[in-house]
Amino acid sequence: MRRTHIAIAAAVVLAGCGNDQTSPPDIGRVPPPAAFRDAKFARDGVFFRAPTNWRITEGAAQNEVASVAVGDAQIAVWRYPRTEPLPQTRDQLAAARDALVAQVRNRDKTFRLKSSRLVMKDGLNAVELVASVTNQGRPRRVRSLHAYGQGAEVVVDAFAPPKVFSRVDAQTFGPVARSLRLRKPGT
Repeated sequence: MRRTHIAIAAAVVLAGCGNDQTSPPDIGRVPPPAAFRDAKFARDGVFFRAPTNWRITEGAAQNEVASVAVGDAQIAVWRYPRTEPLPQTRDQLAAARDALVAQVRNRDKTFRLKSSRLVMKDGLNAVELVASVTNQGRPRRVRSLHAYGQGAEVVVDAFAPPKVFSRVDAQTFGPVARSLRLRKPGT
């Protein structure tokens, strides 16, 4: 009887050791935001709303404010102090957009502009580009917002793989970009 129990137990254990492989977790998966929380960087005068289920890391490099990431998607926020006059009119923003597109095309031969728009709202004027690029050898879509105010250009670059970009852009990148507010640094 004892041998029968051991033989049955061994058969059960061995049955689980077949050629079936457990799929590895999809660490590149980009989940929808669970909710949004305030991300405040008073030292840089930058405020926005970020998904609660994405990790926020304070910037370590010069001019880097923060990064917000999950899976294969990332939002990088930069603040570049400016001494020259910042664009304030629609014509000045259009000229800034043209110069920005030319500069990016010159620097990145993989850059393909999909759309652009000018943003003018209280306390913030901006140029927004949506494009296809190659980032570290991988194809990416990017929403790049260049906001001008409080003596700086604040850049919000939001990257995701092309196959999920439309969804992630609608669920996360767009709301984050629309929530951006600039204040005097240190307040």
